Amino acid sequence: MKLGILDAVPRKYWATDQGITDSEKFIAMLEHVMENTVFSKFFVAEGEWPADLSDFDAYLITGSPCSANDNFPWIKQLEQFVRDCVTLQQKLAGICFGHQLIAGALGGKVERRVDGWLLGMQSFDIVDDQQWMIPPQKKCEIYHINQDHVTELPESARRIAWSEQCENSAYVIDESVLCLQGHPEQPRRAMENFFLELLDSGVDPQEIENGRARLQDEVPDADLWAQWIGHFYGF
Repeated sequence: MKLGILDAVPRKYWATDQGITDSEKFIAMLEHVMENTVFSKFFVAEGEWPADLSDFDAYLITGSPCSANDNFPWIKQLEQFVRDCVTLQQKLAGICFGHQLIAGALGGKVERRVDGWLLGMQSFDIVDDQQWMIPPQKKCEIYHINQDHVTELPESARRIAWSEQCENSAYVIDESVLCLQGHPEQPRRAMENFFLELLDSGVDPQEIENGRARLQDEVPDADLWAQWIGHFYGF
């Protein structure tokens, strides 16, 4: 398989976590469950795109410090890329920003959370079991760091995970799209670095401290989601 990873983090943020890009984290997370896969990175926020949609069997859109509601040209281009993937039933996964952007591109709604940032380890319930959820599990815990969330799903989408803090924790569209709000790819080191960046940007220190208190050295279900995403792609 050939997987194209669309990295939505602008260059000015690359140094935040020791220069390790989000696309590199996804490769490290998935390479042990997606054997013989060729992973290619495209920094779409910097104008790098696949030459043709058909060049890859599947795609993944990463998180981003940008909002899916920002009016940057590359975000508009990425929305059209999503619509093209759906039209062609190309396998597509979206994480955090990707999860939100896909919803917005297909007619859903992304809004600012009224109760501040969702930070640290958060749990959510699986409410619609999928065939790729092997091994099965009803409750998951992974890291979150988001200020926006999906408040309305596209008409074609089906919610598969829910929590009180994030009603649309994960959703699918037919058999070709999988979207997840949380971050199975981020280690604690990265979360600590992101929190420092938020602090520097003026986010309430108490909010950040509350999120830091919810961090753990090991993310309980990061490996599970790596397996599930691999299974979604056909492994």
